[in-house]
Amino acid sequence: MRRHGLLSLVLAVVATLVAAPAAHAGNGYFTNQDLTASIGAPLGNMQPAGWSTPWDLQRHFAYYTADSRLVVASAAPGGAWSWTTLLKGEPVYGFLGVYSYSWDHSSRIVYADGVNHHLMEMWSSDTSPAWQKIDLTATHNGPLVDGDPHGYEQDGQQHIVFMDGHGNNTIWEAVFVPGADWTFTNLTTLTGVNPRNNYGSYLTAQPLQSDGEAIGYIGADDYPHVLIGQRGRWLDQRVGVPADKQYYNVNSMAFLRGGHVQRYAFRYETSDRHLHEAAWEAGRWTDTDVTVVTGSTDPNGLPSSGDDEYLWNADGSEHMFTTGSDGAVLEYVRTRDGRWFLWRDTGPIVDGPAWVAGFAAPDDAAHGTETEFYVYYTSDRHVIISDLTGPYQA
Repeated sequence: MRRHGLLSLVLAVVATLVAAPAAHAGNGYFTNQDLTASIGAPLGNMQPAGWSTPWDLQRHFAYYTADSRLVVASAAPGGAWSWTTLLKGEPVYGFLGVYSYSWDHSSRIVYADGVNHHLMEMWSSDTSPAWQKIDLTATHNGPLVDGDPHGYEQDGQQHIVFMDGHGNNTIWEAVFVPGADWTFTNLTTLTGVNPRNNYGSYLTAQPLQSDGEAIGYIGADDYPHVLIGQRGRWLDQRVGVPADKQYYNVNSMAFLRGGHVQRYAFRYETSDRHLHEAAWEAGRWTDTDVTVVTGSTDPNGLPSSGDDEYLWNADGSEHMFTTGSDGAVLEYVRTRDGRWFLWRDTGPIVDGPAWVAGFAAPDDAAHGTETEFYVYYTSDRHVIISDLTGPYQA
């Protein structure tokens, strides 16, 4: 199926397809597959989250279903999708955090338990392919988690950043070191950061490779902040302009690197319902009102949490997703040279669940190709996976 609207540019600065991002203009259209209709994937509910496992080139996404199951769908490049149920009948609170861990070739899913707010982890590896569940709070005497934990690999370790479950405006980080065990650090006490309390929805985190790690949050001063750490040393920076005080789920972050210009990007929303991006590049922070530069007149319906902004190495572009006022999937694209575009990726999804998440995954180890994905639910909660493959353009 071709992308709805033939990739028409929506309310953006007048531009021809020749000026559009190369992956969208010259290399074909998204292919959409209804996994519920084609392979019986369960109906979707709440935010999906995607990741890849680079050692076997598999791509995966996890979601919580309408009948209270935690499900993972997987496929190899060019292969068919399959799905499996990890949990059934156990409530999950908030959004999922997902990542791959190279030390033991494992996939990791972290979430807040919906009954007691314990920090939970599901994992599967090459040597232990059956999915296993661990209560990190109970097993390692950790704090409670509010919602929306963010997990990633940094320096060969596992890191999980989350808000304290007691509603006391405290940021914690759990770290697993191979050969040791999980430890929990109160970053608010350690660094003096003062986040706004909003159930964890104003918090995000990403690895920065050789530059350490970064935690994005909305501060008690209403400004976006980025807390950058490297091996226990932390630096807090206020960025951007005041964020919306009411919008409950505003931010995501990507560390954009991979042969292109080094760039940090932190997405958030302001009280006028505009989408903003604070970005670090060439040694300084700048702020862009993405709604203005793309000419959008459609208020953002529901920006997704944490898994909706990423770098596509195929052309060095970055991508952010929202849903529009009619439920359609909207994709904001920034090219490597700084041009912005807004694409309407689907038709209206009237009364749809309004969740959408994107990610990218490599296609092979030799030629630098990769596939861009986004996952969304239709009005009847069918799970749709959309993908587009493009060649690497250095």
